[in-house]
Amino acid sequence: MSINFKSVYKILFVIGLLLGFVSVFLDWYYLQGISEVSGETVVYWIYSALFDWSTPFSKGALFNEVYQPKNATMPIAIVIAFIIILFLSAYSVLFHDVERGDNLLKVRKFNFINLSLVTLIGFFVLIYPLFFLLPNGLYYPFLLYYDYDLEVTFYFSIGPGYFFQFISFGFTFPYALFNHSVINTFDKEQSSVENTINRYIKSVREDLDLDKLIAREEYKLESTNNSQGEVPKSEVEKIYEEFLTTRGR
Repeated sequence: MSINFKSVYKILFVIGLLLGFVSVFLDWYYLQGISEVSGETVVYWIYSALFDWSTPFSKGALFNEVYQPKNATMPIAIVIAFIIILFLSAYSVLFHDVERGDNLLKVRKFNFINLSLVTLIGFFVLIYPLFFLLPNGLYYPFLLYYDYDLEVTFYFSIGPGYFFQFISFGFTFPYALFNHSVINTFDKEQSSVENTINRYIKSVREDLDLDKLIAREEYKLESTNNSQGEVPKSEVEKIYEEFLTTRGR
């Protein structure tokens, strides 16, 4: 029993798209502080890629406000671009396939979109923690830290949204890479066929010079007419002409 890897990759890719779409509506990161004295939660911040940082506390909770994360938010334009590219990728994987004979140029454009999607997911999975979380003291992926002065235990941890993005990257990458390889193969084959045809046409093609052709045909006709109008001379006539020529001297 042979396994159709392309079908498997495509199914995983679609699942990855669904997980990536759902992830933007879920929590990506948690910052929580619990007082060891009272046992109450005194700090609680939640990050979502689409809705930014939020807290269940009111603005009167000063201790919570002090620990509000600063400069740890991804630009919303990147998130919106991710959603748009995600829908375009879903359209491409469902309705366009170079192996079905679709236009190679159009499929190549959609392949660029798929690669862009995987790149964005990689940005969320790797670049966001390194350039937004860690520089702002938000430890990754999780950490338990006890502050002896405040007598508060801080919990730093990633949420389900980030997990979904991580899984989405693993599901979308194989198909994007496989599809890119297939398109490149078709592109090379098409270029090879076109080059072969062009070389053949160039080798058998002869530039036609109409004036030269007409002149050649006219010359043939005149030669034919002249040969048909002349009567072969007898030996007597030849001797007489030579005599006249000699006498004329």
